[in-house]
Amino acid sequence: MKRNATPSPRLLASRILAPALLTLSLAAPAYAVAPPAGASRSELAAGKSRFDKLCVSCHGADGAGKETYGPRLQDRPDLGEALIRERIIKGKHGDHAMPPWGTVLKRAEIDQLVAYVKDLKQTAAERTSGPLSPFDLNDPARIETGRKRFAKTCAGYCHGHEGIGGRAPDFKGRTDLSAEVAFATISKGRQGADVMPPWGDAFSEEQIWELVAYLQYLGRQTLD
Repeated sequence: MKRNATPSPRLLASRILAPALLTLSLAAPAYAVAPPAGASRSELAAGKSRFDKLCVSCHGADGAGKETYGPRLQDRPDLGEALIRERIIKGKHGDHAMPPWGTVLKRAEIDQLVAYVKDLKQTAAERTSGPLSPFDLNDPARIETGRKRFAKTCAGYCHGHEGIGGRAPDFKGRTDLSAEVAFATISKGRQGADVMPPWGDAFSEEQIWELVAYLQYLGRQTLD
């Protein structure tokens, strides 16, 4: 009878390590690994977008709190990243209960929320400055895309060609309109003397930011 050949050391190592590696991969959830430090503006923008949809009703706009059900998140240096992540994933029982989002959100979505809340918890001086847009609002290609969308949906009836001379307030040369206010107004509309319909259901957030990029561009232009 022919004797079996002795397995090579590499084969023996793979037979020993494979079950252990499989056990580790099954035991560790994907969200247990912390995301890389230094969130990008696009990640913060995505986190803000998700926060506005899931968290504002309890924590207030931009985590300002005040008379909301959940605690204030702004200017909270006592909130560590580990606690923020744990609360989002596991929720909280008892007073001011919070639902767990770990089984609803993907790891990347949790990372985005953590990044945004980390930014909120800093002091105003430390917080990321400027609008949390997913791209540079000075990008010529984005401005041009916004211009075309503005010409199709905004210019004819209300705001006029190049944002001037319409029924609604002019945009050209206007310096008091911040990017955040423009985004909120386009998304949610406006009531009162200058009524404007909400476009949040018609346009994606990226498309609205492209409109904002164009409005910011118009604001930098001088009136003839």
